[in-house]
Amino acid sequence: MGLLKRKYHQLITVLKYPHYKQSPKSLCKILKSDEEINECTRFLYRLGLESHGLACKNWDLANIIPEIDSGNFLDMGSSDSYILKNLAIKKIRGELNGIDLREPSNPVPGVKYSTGDLLNTKFPDNYFKNITCLSVIEHEVDFHRFAKETSRLLENGGKLFVTFDYWNPKVISQVKLYGLAWQPLDKQLVIDLITECERQNLYPVQEMDWALGQAVINNENHSPDPSVSYTFGIVTFEKRDSSRARR
Repeated sequence: MGLLKRKYHQLITVLKYPHYKQSPKSLCKILKSDEEINECTRFLYRLGLESHGLACKNWDLANIIPEIDSGNFLDMGSSDSYILKNLAIKKIRGELNGIDLREPSNPVPGVKYSTGDLLNTKFPDNYFKNITCLSVIEHEVDFHRFAKETSRLLENGGKLFVTFDYWNPKVISQVKLYGLAWQPLDKQLVIDLITECERQNLYPVQEMDWALGQAVINNENHSPDPSVSYTFGIVTFEKRDSSRARR
């Protein structure tokens, strides 16, 4: 897409979806409907960005991408990451980094990939302005270690975007994904995550909107367990005054 055509589509998108101009209405919320997914897919298309192979994951992308414009970036759980693909298209200023337990099958040119433990990375302190961790936290991730490591990696004022599989009341699955247990979070587990992050001086940028709508992920729409229906959630954190973080 040529530059002028891209700018035209960006203008049309801002006019049609004004809440995406700088920031979505909320960055701490639950996905409520199929129509939200459809709107997010149209939003990505109009900006000339790449839609996820699973349209439901466009909700993550459309909420987060407008928030990232510069600075070093890290995607945790980055194998075949669509956030990295789209930030490369967006040409943000700063390094693009990804880390996962396995190497990507389709690496994005210009991205620096690392293979290793998300909870014990080798990156320097305060190295990143933005970190994403999309649909990873529900796979046996220790919240305390996760909060401590992401706080170490973020510069003051930096943002951490966490998305997760979610339903309340709690649903239980015996399914394993990527060799790890898979457990959608419920309200209490999200509160536990927020509590651990706050102990490391990572604070939600807004009050959490707990309103629940459709179980948009179900037996007919990509649920890995036919008996479990759920949706997605997002919490966005900001690192503030690391000298006050609890150890």
